[in-house]
Amino acid sequence: MRQWLSRRRFLGQSAATLAVGWASTASAEDGEFESGSIDLRPGQQVKETGPRIVRVSVELPNLPPQMDGFRIAQISDLHLEPYTTARQIARVVRLCNSLQPDLVAMTGDFVTYNARPAGKLAEILSELKAPHGVYASLGNHDFQSGHENVVYALEQKGMPVLRNVCRAIHTDKGVLHLAGMDSRYVSSPHLRSTLDSWRENQPLVMMMHEPDVADDLAEAKVHALQLSGHTHGGQVRFMGLQPSIHRRAKWGKKYLAGAYNVGTVRLYVNRGIGTVGVPLRVQCPPEVTEITLRSPELRRALAKV
Repeated sequence: MRQWLSRRRFLGQSAATLAVGWASTASAEDGEFESGSIDLRPGQQVKETGPRIVRVSVELPNLPPQMDGFRIAQISDLHLEPYTTARQIARVVRLCNSLQPDLVAMTGDFVTYNARPAGKLAEILSELKAPHGVYASLGNHDFQSGHENVVYALEQKGMPVLRNVCRAIHTDKGVLHLAGMDSRYVSSPHLRSTLDSWRENQPLVMMMHEPDVADDLAEAKVHALQLSGHTHGGQVRFMGLQPSIHRRAKWGKKYLAGAYNVGTVRLYVNRGIGTVGVPLRVQCPPEVTEITLRSPELRRALAKV
């Protein structure tokens, strides 16, 4: 499938409107980020970079005109410990809150090798603010580390974990359906049971850690926006070479970072916050994504004016 945002445009400072309903801008935040994210673009000095806010606009099928402009903040792959610190996560929370989103979607890998930090992490994440809730789905590292502890810690702090279920998010302007599926590492996609309460004429956002599962949604003709992480954008990238982390990531080989159209699915792959393997990011800065939903019906109506 074609990636509609080139890396240069994806990281650029100016907005680019795309033919299929995507638009994006990116901006770097001031200050250093302790994970060791560095910029090695030709002609520039080596420097650490902080988390970036990436702003994306996407048309969501069946979104009512009244909900045009609904904003979702996405964070992913926090990987608290051994390399990502509580201080870093607290900074991400502040950055996320500064966007004043309507809803927060967290797409998995809260921990790395064990679930002991889950309580500490949930305490920090409980400071996230969004009028329509903070929701989570689980990643492969959560299952490998003890997902029961992760689920318990998050839900004790009022952050529901959507495990193969779809929830209706009621607002004063309409209803958005938010679904979450467990990591593909531990089970096949439970599309039928997950979407049992969803109808095809309803707007749907799917939280799924591994991006390549978008192929399954597209094969099932599900019209949705899928939010994913998992790949870290490659984490370490040199001069356009395929990153080794990307090559090793199951169900994360086709879609590396940014926005894609996959049949009926609009897919966005967040580069994440933390690291695995080495405490380093090269040309893959940590990311907080602000996703603005747009109504196709409203666009068509305005085009007739």
